[in-house]
Amino acid sequence: MILTKKKFALALRSIRTSQGTKLSQWDIADMAGISLRYYSYLENGQKMPTLDTVNKIAEAYGMKLSDFCKIIEEL
Repeated sequence: MILTKKKFALALRSIRTSQGTKLSQWDIADMAGISLRYYSYLENGQKMPTLDTVNKIAEAYGMKLSDFCKIIEEL
């Protein structure tokens, strides 16, 4: 599977909005230790994250990197 910026962006938004807690972009960025601007770029398909950043976002959701990547792949 080829992961494009657009597919990653749609997956990020879907994961964030499907959580029962209704997390904001700011909430995830803060928990992941990245800037809101950078997270917004990711969720809007303007940037592609490093593996380290994907891991930080997964941890913000309380997931292992492998589980987070599986979800992204399935969306």
